[in-house]
Amino acid sequence: EACTKSIVCPNKQIDPHAKFTAKGNLLESETYIGGKVECLETGVYRSDIEYKFEMKPEGFQSLIDNVDRDMTFAIEVEGGMDRRKITNYDEVRAEIIEKLELLRDRPNRMEKPYVYHIDVGAMYPNIILTNRLQPSAIVDDATCAACDFNQERNNCKRRMQWVWRGDYNPATKGEYDRTKDQLMRESRTNGSEQQFNELSEKEQAKTISDRLKLYSKNAYKKTKVTEEVTRTDTVCMRENDFYVDTVRQFRDRRYEYKKLTKVWAKRIGKAETPQEKKEAEDSALVYDSLQVAHKC
Repeated sequence: EACTKSIVCPNKQIDPHAKFTAKGNLLESETYIGGKVECLETGVYRSDIEYKFEMKPEGFQSLIDNVDRDMTFAIEVEGGMDRRKITNYDEVRAEIIEKLELLRDRPNRMEKPYVYHIDVGAMYPNIILTNRLQPSAIVDDATCAACDFNQERNNCKRRMQWVWRGDYNPATKGEYDRTKDQLMRESRTNGSEQQFNELSEKEQAKTISDRLKLYSKNAYKKTKVTEEVTRTDTVCMRENDFYVDTVRQFRDRRYEYKKLTKVWAKRIGKAETPQEKKEAEDSALVYDSLQVAHKC
């Protein structure tokens, strides 16, 4: 993606070696709580045992009201066909409505269920694409104040909540500074021949962290505190969509590989010679491996 847009080196965010929380504690690691798919009911289900269903009639009525919209989407967007060319559209539509009306009129049922596996396809890429999430798009008030488009009518800011999770040392900022000062006064650091000031920034940060853990273990009887905080950030909708486009192409490329996997899998059964069968099997294996590698 960088090559196609003549970008020599895309911007990459590098975290500082020593990072602190808002309260001044040394941060060891931080991440976010990702999306979760929740289920209303859990258990073991089988298609050969009757189960009691209690459904909502208004839900089926909503499906009936929007049946044309949903069928049009399935035909034109997902199927890539023109709805006007479907000869039995009205018959299929009437059949669907009839089944929905039967479910609506008798919502309480005792029947053998159909067991389906429902998956959220490409959940994270679609969240990124829908909200244009990318590192450079997370802005603060100072960045927006300097922007020419910072007007309400442009609708270019999206406020989003997310859950931050961090592990930090219980020692305070003052105790961190005293530990660092103590290491700077020592002639040798942890048995090393080098003084603290002679170490690289990365080695200095690790040395302070190790010494602070030892101090916290004695003073606080623990070396780590885990905390989850709900935060709100602003996402700029006008930011260059370099990273967003990269995610979109990565997601779409997987769809292409999945289609090619099915195409070559069908050719295995249609192969007339051992060479054609071997080529189809190898190609199906390659494309299946590629689509798994692009799974995200």
